[in-house]
Amino acid sequence: MRRLETLNYLYKERSSCMDEVKERIIRQTMEALIYEEIIEITKKGREWSFAGKSATGDFVHYSCKADEKWSFGRVKIEKKSIKREGKSCTNIYNFFEEVIKNNLKGSYTSQFIHELLATLVKDTQSKQFQVAQIPEQDKHYEALESHMVDGHPYHPSYKSRMGFSLTDNFAYGPEFNQDISIYWVGINEQLVDMNISKEMTMDEILTLHVSNEDKNRFLEIMKEKGRNDIKYVLLPVHPWQFENQIQSDFAQQLNDKDIVILGQSTSTYRAQQSIRSLSHRDNIYAPYIKFPLSITNTSTSRILAHHTTQNAPLISDWLHKLIENDSLLSKGKINILREVMGVSFRYDELHPIQYSTTYGTLGAIYRENVSTYLEDDEEAWPLNALTHTQKNGEPFIKAAIDQYGIEAWSDALIKVVTLPIIHLLYAHGIALESHAQNIILVVENHFPKRIIIKDLHDGVRYTPEHLLKPDWEPILHPEPESHRKFNRYSFIKTEDVSEVRDYTYDAFFFICMTEICFMLENFGLREKDFWRKCVETITTYQNKYPELREHFDMFDLFSEDSLIEEMTKRRIYGDDKLYFRKVKNPLLLAKE
Repeated sequence: MRRLETLNYLYKERSSCMDEVKERIIRQTMEALIYEEIIEITKKGREWSFAGKSATGDFVHYSCKADEKWSFGRVKIEKKSIKREGKSCTNIYNFFEEVIKNNLKGSYTSQFIHELLATLVKDTQSKQFQVAQIPEQDKHYEALESHMVDGHPYHPSYKSRMGFSLTDNFAYGPEFNQDISIYWVGINEQLVDMNISKEMTMDEILTLHVSNEDKNRFLEIMKEKGRNDIKYVLLPVHPWQFENQIQSDFAQQLNDKDIVILGQSTSTYRAQQSIRSLSHRDNIYAPYIKFPLSITNTSTSRILAHHTTQNAPLISDWLHKLIENDSLLSKGKINILREVMGVSFRYDELHPIQYSTTYGTLGAIYRENVSTYLEDDEEAWPLNALTHTQKNGEPFIKAAIDQYGIEAWSDALIKVVTLPIIHLLYAHGIALESHAQNIILVVENHFPKRIIIKDLHDGVRYTPEHLLKPDWEPILHPEPESHRKFNRYSFIKTEDVSEVRDYTYDAFFFICMTEICFMLENFGLREKDFWRKCVETITTYQNKYPELREHFDMFDLFSEDSLIEEMTKRRIYGDDKLYFRKVKNPLLLAKE
């Protein structure tokens, strides 16, 4: 299409979709502001009120109908119930000005508003292309990833994608399911660090992505445009990253022929939910490729830090070995999508000026394909498909629950999802960042069977002295001090056992299981009953393994002092400190 035609296409049916997205952003932002006690509220039953401030400093009255849920005290505001001065609150700009800009004293309120506005236009765009109902032929993992259009269920700027234009969003956003062709470059092997799983070789991995025709073409280009005194390593580059970062930020290396542009391969890919991970369109066994993207989405920059690329195969091999040698986990309770190869540019040899602009921008992690672990009669669903409501209003899981009934299906789901997570914590002393986007549910005839975990390179936490197999602990590449400064919560090893416990508690129970709980309420399962089922799974496990009693106390999931990260405060006040708060623990409440 010509550019004008493309832009017109991107804006089709915009009005009704934008109204829906505006309402969600206002509501979800208010839920977070109230929950994290960023603003003060007055409660009269379900009628809650709070103050905004106009440009002239005058008080502006806002109100809503809301509930403090049993699940962690989460705040849920009734849809379309937020009012400004007694009238329905539909002007998002007034809301941002009066509730955030003039009302909060955070250093990053302007940036926060900017991210919310970016979320508005990008989510509106994605809603325009959402189908009424997911077709049967798309009810498999790769396609379902494209249908998961909701974004983060708690974070207000759930689809900001700062750095993407709308054209970029359409080309590379997972909701649009576009064919993506990736670039390849040859890099001087002296400027590259690489780590590979013990069971794989680089050639075996690359062969699944680079055809013989492409390989021969690339070799010819390296011979023609490269240097004879250099051996080059092949590295894939996301097309957005190539066009917006690599050609300018690595201009010196391109000029010196330390990097040679090889062009695009003939294979096509599609984006997964995480945006920067792509899956091969044609080869169902080709590893997924996770790329760095120099954008910010939700609360995080989406680069790939050097140490995470090098740690990825080490962590995967370690966890794979633990699972294979564990009497419970090896019985088909869990698989991991191993990250079999990590490649990164060696930034530490750059001039400080170039280091600051290029760190984490050129590298890749190759992750096993989910098809590797599926039998013929099994399907894989992203776990957040369980909380997805289709455009026609029907929950994705309705057919499965109609088939088995809410009690049987929820019992199976909770056991299947929870058991391996708590066993890794209690028996091995290892916590996983197990939010719903990192968990894949394997079902057989729509019935929960087991889980597969992914995204492990920086999604693990443990205290070395409390590992079940301390002699198996991998020797990891430490994160540089510069990395800790801009991502203070990104670390793997700690001396504080509560940080291990809270890592499971926060990602898995607070976000993942709570959102599932909220969805299952629609099918008649009360919150208290959901959490009682979780407690029953945990206590049954504890009764079966009394020898782990010390670890049950150490990683106490029934504690009153568990902490939840305050993600919205981080966006408003910055990363100078960590923001955590104590909340009502539904596991403790359900146990009493």
